[in-house]
Amino acid sequence: MSTEDIISARRDAAIQKWTEAVFAMYPFETTGFIRTQRDQFANPVGHATRAAGEQIYDAVTGRDVDMEKVHASVAALIRIRAVQDLKPEQAVGVLYLYKPVLRELLLADMLAAGDVQGFLDMGDRLDTLCLMAFNLYLADREQVYAERVAQQIRRWAARHGLVENQDGE
Repeated sequence: MSTEDIISARRDAAIQKWTEAVFAMYPFETTGFIRTQRDQFANPVGHATRAAGEQIYDAVTGRDVDMEKVHASVAALIRIRAVQDLKPEQAVGVLYLYKPVLRELLLADMLAAGDVQGFLDMGDRLDTLCLMAFNLYLADREQVYAERVAQQIRRWAARHGLVENQDGE
């Protein structure tokens, strides 16, 4: 079996395993909903996770991908995780959950096919995506903090009669 055949044959299983690993990081009472609700507006976490899982797998395995789509799907996932007040390693670390999935599903067959370098290249591409995700996380957190500061300033100004109270206080 060629490397491309291996990658194609394991795609759905890898995406499913990674998605389940990400969902498992959420509290038990939340996981049923994010696993079963498919509507992107009712369940943005599940939708963003599934979309990112597909794009990340394709990018990491060296498929011909539109990097703007990869960037957009990773950005959507990280943006959601950035507003959840997760630590950076929790928010961005979900991408690294792909490493054990790739080892389990691809490594043995790729070694048997003699494509050690192909497998190592996947790890390098995943590391690059993780660095991109970290930059996205930092930008999103800066935006969250800037909004919090602006909100506090508006509240302070409203309390002191400098502006109309826009928060209903």
